[in-house]
Amino acid sequence: MILRPAREGDLPAMVALARRSWLSAFTAHAPEVFVRDWLARGFEEAWYPKHWPEMTVAEADGVILGLVQPTADEINGLWVDPPAHGRGVGSALLAEGERQIAAAGHSRAWLSCSAFNPNGVRFYLARGYRQFRSETKTRTGGVVETMLYFERELLNTSRSGVRSVD
Repeated sequence: MILRPAREGDLPAMVALARRSWLSAFTAHAPEVFVRDWLARGFEEAWYPKHWPEMTVAEADGVILGLVQPTADEINGLWVDPPAHGRGVGSALLAEGERQIAAAGHSRAWLSCSAFNPNGVRFYLARGYRQFRSETKTRTGGVVETMLYFERELLNTSRSGVRSVD
């Protein structure tokens, strides 16, 4: 597996991967109306064409397995294709996002995760993140979503470019 900057040609694969990952994370725990509303919005089709230059992808044998989007001191997105779960892809992408954040001079990384994604919450807690805040948001259909905010102190390291990850 290698980690590399995203390319514009990756957009179709990144959009499809993000949708599969989101559905895998949310459909078991989120209300049906919440999932239907999210699908109807088509968020990825608008987001990824604007923000792909900020993203790093994990790739193996020409297939994108996951992506991370560090923005300032935030891990603004981390998605792993469901068939690649449990293979270290998410951990490698999270570490790369943290490395980029530290290299930009930030001493901590933070992120948000929906309480409708308990596997995501467990993933971040197991990697040293601690919850520092939560807030509730009322979504379409009256669905109340609790957003959890996590942070982790970082060491300042700096390397960039394409990296192989074992």
